[in-house]
Amino acid sequence: MLPEIVLAAAALTGTVEYQVQCAELAFSRSVQEHDIEDFVAFVDEDARFTGSATLKGKEEVAAGWGPFFQPDGPSIRWAPDSVEVLESGDLALSQGPFEMHLTSDSGEDVVRTGRFFSVWRRDDDGRWTVVFDGGTPARPADGDPFASLDYDPATICEAHAQ
Repeated sequence: MLPEIVLAAAALTGTVEYQVQCAELAFSRSVQEHDIEDFVAFVDEDARFTGSATLKGKEEVAAGWGPFFQPDGPSIRWAPDSVEVLESGDLALSQGPFEMHLTSDSGEDVVRTGRFFSVWRRDDDGRWTVVFDGGTPARPADGDPFASLDYDPATICEAHAQ
């Protein structure tokens, strides 16, 4: 239910860019909270997620991202620092930093960062889904990748919804 609640609140309170920003943050939060159902709700039926291999459609994306939903699996979070929406209002690009935590063979926490991009499409019901997703190769962390954001990803959408 999280995607519907967050997106309904954003639709009532802000610009189309804000709606996409809140959708992106809720999408990231679904992974952080290990909620595969919410995660898949954001993935378009015809989505393409790029990386070491291209994942096509909801099922492949869910399977490919499966390790992030395991209790002892890697973790990832991201937040947009830029959102652009076409004049038509039905296609958007969001991009920004991501941070991934992995466990090394010796049990140490390994932090990697990079940049992501997501292309969002608004359907006839006004719901935003990701049609393309990808990013730069993860590299060793060098400081806080979210330091340059001009908002708090944990509270921006909830603050406007009240």
